[in-house]
Amino acid sequence: MNLVLAEQRNGTLNRVSWEVVSIAQRIDGPVKILVAGRNVGGIAEELAQADVDEVIVIDDSALETYTPDGYVQALAQVITIEKPEVVMVPHTYQARDFAPKLAARFGQALVTDCIGTKSNDGTMVFVRPMFQGKFIADVVSEGSLPHFASFQI
Repeated sequence: MNLVLAEQRNGTLNRVSWEVVSIAQRIDGPVKILVAGRNVGGIAEELAQADVDEVIVIDDSALETYTPDGYVQALAQVITIEKPEVVMVPHTYQARDFAPKLAARFGQALVTDCIGTKSNDGTMVFVRPMFQGKFIADVVSEGSLPHFASFQI
């Protein structure tokens, strides 16, 4: 299962979240979207328009104001329950703040700045630019699941 962490701020969905959903839909397996914050029901309804298996909502007053520690604690609980193979986040300032900490909570690295994915003999390969875009690298995340990646579009 591919889990997309949709980003919202003050009740507005960050548009790049849609791009990450699109990438997740091209990978084999179910796609779920997770949105966290306070009063995010409208965003969940918007996300439910996508062709995904489920939209998971964490609506808690403790998440009304963004803090990396609060997000990591809340998101880690859902990831532990859902057991995704891949956790995908938009490559935004907010995600760059909490995603490395979230990946480390699971003993994983975060593959950053991805522009796509592909499969190599059934193994997920993250595609990302290197050396200011002069090269495109194929990165395979090793170790136990889940794998974490941020996507720039």
